[in-house]
Amino acid sequence: MTVLHKQVYGQGDPVIMLHGWAMHTGVWRDFALQMAEQCQVICVDLPGHGLSSSVSPYTLDSVVDAIVKELPGQACAVIGWSLGGNIALRLAEKYPERINSLILIASNPRFIKTESWPGMDPQVLKQFASHLQDNSAQTLLRFMSLQVHGHPDAKSILKKIQVATQDCATPAYEVLMAGLSVLQAVDQLKTLSSLKIPVQMILGEQDRLVPVSVGEQCRMLLPELELHQIAGAGHVPFIAEQQQVLDRVREFMVKNSVCTGHYL
Repeated sequence: MTVLHKQVYGQGDPVIMLHGWAMHTGVWRDFALQMAEQCQVICVDLPGHGLSSSVSPYTLDSVVDAIVKELPGQACAVIGWSLGGNIALRLAEKYPERINSLILIASNPRFIKTESWPGMDPQVLKQFASHLQDNSAQTLLRFMSLQVHGHPDAKSILKKIQVATQDCATPAYEVLMAGLSVLQAVDQLKTLSSLKIPVQMILGEQDRLVPVSVGEQCRMLLPELELHQIAGAGHVPFIAEQQQVLDRVREFMVKNSVCTGHYL
């Protein structure tokens, strides 16, 4: 039986937050506390991450099926960062009655680059997986560094990520590799184009993992998509440019009556 760990902040309409690969709920903490001034924020450790037990086999669907059991009874908003965005998309596709809106932060519905779609070079991901096997700790440090590359405050932001995530052990190697396999295989372009709920996408202009050009491509698939590009931000805009991201998310929620709390 898979038992997932949750951190719950605030009261009111529920908003679920799903973190990215190799992280845990701690990465959301500061952002979640700000959001929780107007709604109830539920941060979930993905299977095999943080304090959550894992699933077997480790696939996108098995992860989604574990997470849906943690959702509140009423339909809710889901904020997904990076891999968490792919999980959020699959949740909305597989359990549409449980999700009323999506906010995708630094997430790509097709993570790997193809001739017709911007994304991460498959050879880079392959090398990354190989290095993970050789030295997990060093590879994860490099991954975190990539997330803030190019930002003028890169060192301080990297420190914030390290502090936010230091209270849990690194996921097992098998879980890390399975997560990379999900990212390598994921293709949710049709899923995105078929959504009937409000969707917001927030991208970092300097993101090395999810090219900012993904945004306009996604809006061609879903013209109603609300798209924002955060100038100067990389793969963790909710940390690097927290207030800008908070403002965009709050505006989206008010406009779509997602959260009935009053934003100041």
